Amino acid sequence: MEVGNGVVMLRTQYLAGFKEESKASYPTVPRLDVNCPATIDGTIEDVSKTCDPSLLPALFNDVKVCGKCGKPCAFTMDTCNSCGASLADVEISKSENVFSAFLFGVKLAAKGFPYTISLRRETDEVMIMDDLLQLTPCHLNGIPKQYYIPDWRYLLLAPAAGLKLLDTLEAELWEATQPFLRSEAYRKALFRGDVSDEEIRKNIICSFNFPPSQFQLHVQWLVPPLTPFQHYMAETRNHFHEGRGFPMSYVRKLLALGEKYDVQKDTPVEQIMEHFSKKGVDYKTEWTEWYDKVCLASTLSFQNWNTADFQYVVEDGKVFDYSVADGKVVLGAEAPDASAKALQDKDKAALQNYGRPYTEAGKPSGTYHPRPLEPKMGPGGYLPWPPADA
Repeated sequence: MEVGNGVVMLRTQYLAGFKEESKASYPTVPRLDVNCPATIDGTIEDVSKTCDPSLLPALFNDVKVCGKCGKPCAFTMDTCNSCGASLADVEISKSENVFSAFLFGVKLAAKGFPYTISLRRETDEVMIMDDLLQLTPCHLNGIPKQYYIPDWRYLLLAPAAGLKLLDTLEAELWEATQPFLRSEAYRKALFRGDVSDEEIRKNIICSFNFPPSQFQLHVQWLVPPLTPFQHYMAETRNHFHEGRGFPMSYVRKLLALGEKYDVQKDTPVEQIMEHFSKKGVDYKTEWTEWYDKVCLASTLSFQNWNTADFQYVVEDGKVFDYSVADGKVVLGAEAPDASAKALQDKDKAALQNYGRPYTEAGKPSGTYHPRPLEPKMGPGGYLPWPPADA
């Protein structure tokens, strides 16, 4: 595969160790210049003790908490999608619904860190922020503010209203992408060749996860290219998993049929997939085409990573020095003192736009929700889905 600057390497390898001297010229895009205080001086647990019981399902998730890094992962996952540790023996437990905490302006997580966000756009209907995991330099989440919708399946309760909501979310996500695309330095550094806005829009990795890690509907919006390590993860089928990743195109086709489907909390997603396959929308076909054309091909054709900016190449979990000869990466000696995981963590911080500009201490900055919801079900808080007029 070509990584940029005319250099090719194996798809089983990835660049690592973004050099300090390259960080000064790497283009970043600042979040919205908003710095609002918390509205609720406490935690989600504090909210749960005083709120109406009808709100409780919106405050917590069913998850597997990684024993290695502590990340709450979807309860169906066997491997942590942050550190790669096994979740096979981890029991399902409850975690704080982070997106509800963001929307209500809750100050702190149970572990004590602030529930601030890297805000990109905010309207009466939608909140858009940088995703903490940052698989691409522009990786956003689009969240509806008006309704409590645990996951994408519930859109099937009101197909027309669901399509309208997705139209709004996608339009606002695209608007939130514009500061990135208007940056000449960003475009030159990240995209190979003269790529048009139309080409970028067609190749955005746009999807839902089921089960989600946070039980409030959110659109995953990844503007290619993936970062080097994350592209390697996609190449090895460790992202956007079949059966968990649901392309926006697939969900839209289901809703476009106009058929209401009685979704309950325990409705198996496989049951939904089988039902609509008989209606002519086959999940496996849709997912395979999406994965191959969007998740892999788009980032391969767009990525413009300069090998001169990276110190190492990683293969089979081992870190190597390398050189470039005749336009190809050539592995050198193994660097036994270099950790692939440590390099991955440093590269994420260097290449992401989450929390830009960083603080004087070199940490991501953030804000609380400028117009938080009231912690309740009803006007001023979460409205129930589907809408009354659906």
